[in-house]
Amino acid sequence: MKNIAPTCSDTTVNVETMEWIPNSFDSFLHELNHIVTSCKRSNSLALFRGHRKSEWLLDSTFVRSFKTTLFGLPAGEKLLKRIVESAEFHPALLNLYLLKFGVLVRPSDELESIAVRDKVDAWFELMKRLQQYPEEDGFFLKGTNLLDWTRSTDLALYFANDNRDGEGAIYICDTTATGKTLQVIPLGAILDKMNELGNAGKPLGAPLLFCPPKQIKSVRARNQQAVYFAQMDLRYDLETIWRLREAELTNETIIIKLVLPAGTNVATREYLDAKEIKSEFIYPDE
Repeated sequence: MKNIAPTCSDTTVNVETMEWIPNSFDSFLHELNHIVTSCKRSNSLALFRGHRKSEWLLDSTFVRSFKTTLFGLPAGEKLLKRIVESAEFHPALLNLYLLKFGVLVRPSDELESIAVRDKVDAWFELMKRLQQYPEEDGFFLKGTNLLDWTRSTDLALYFANDNRDGEGAIYICDTTATGKTLQVIPLGAILDKMNELGNAGKPLGAPLLFCPPKQIKSVRARNQQAVYFAQMDLRYDLETIWRLREAELTNETIIIKLVLPAGTNVATREYLDAKEIKSEFIYPDE
């Protein structure tokens, strides 16, 4: 997204957080459509992610669980800089993740057979399943390093409004501005690379985009138009990494956080109901 700014006079921009803050639901929709139109004009592929709490960071469920379980921090709070940048923190966090995925949790023999037969990625399918059905996750640190995104603004808006109390938010990511992040390498090989680089004290790089052309059919994932970004360096949320990348670009915006104003729950729900975006559609197999 190039040289983009709000168009509504009542939309403010927080200069510290770079959030776009509309004053009403109508202004929110106007700004969202403005961003989408801008992406289309520049032939950019935009993805969307809804948060029912505006303060939540772009962290994966695993990282959120780690911070909550070990440090008692809420999802919207960052760890102290001296902890994050310590020599001990990175390998401790990374190896807990690799203990879960590689030692304690692995694709079943049945899934491996299906993966060979249908030429799909067994590790990706395992993690996708845990993203869609978190109740099946038996490890004490929940989740994966994947973050669910969607191609649909309406679906992102559903998640931003679902059980919302206060301000929600939609993140809009211009995937064409993130560089060559779309992955064709099997996720298992990437786990091996994380192990190799991370334990050698080397950076793990920018978030990687996963949308394999061949996947095991999932009604939930299909209806939600799901696409996944992998949080590679577990120390830093995706927005932090992308802001650093933006600083290297000229007049280019990778990520916009558009705040869904408090008190607009009913208007949002009525808007989504009119488009038949309801829980029965989002979770058709419940």
